[in-house]
Amino acid sequence: MDIVKRERYVQKIIRLTPTENNYIKNKMDNAGRKNFNAFALEMLIQGQVNIVDFKSLSDLKIAIDRVGKNVNQIAKKVNESGDVSKNDIDETKNLLKKIEAAVYQTIQIEYKKYK
Repeated sequence: MDIVKRERYVQKIIRLTPTENNYIKNKMDNAGRKNFNAFALEMLIQGQVNIVDFKSLSDLKIAIDRVGKNVNQIAKKVNESGDVSKNDIDETKNLLKKIEAAVYQTIQIEYKKYK
């Protein structure tokens, strides 16, 4: 029989009461973890499990997608009519700069939360 070579080959076995087991399962659920081994390693090595919520970044992505669709509509109109004013271009550039600033600010805020 071949022995599987693993990076982690030292095994630790723990015994739990049903109450302790339920407590750990609840902690795993709250942390969004499904794998006990990964959860236990993170707890033992780091002393905590970091919960990362990407909801605000997901909302930001949806907003950016909407803007992208609007930019595509503008591009289609320009390609169909062949003319666009300097004012339209400047306004679009200003809106994109505002979006860039909002994205950067949101990322910085989220990064500081989980640092």
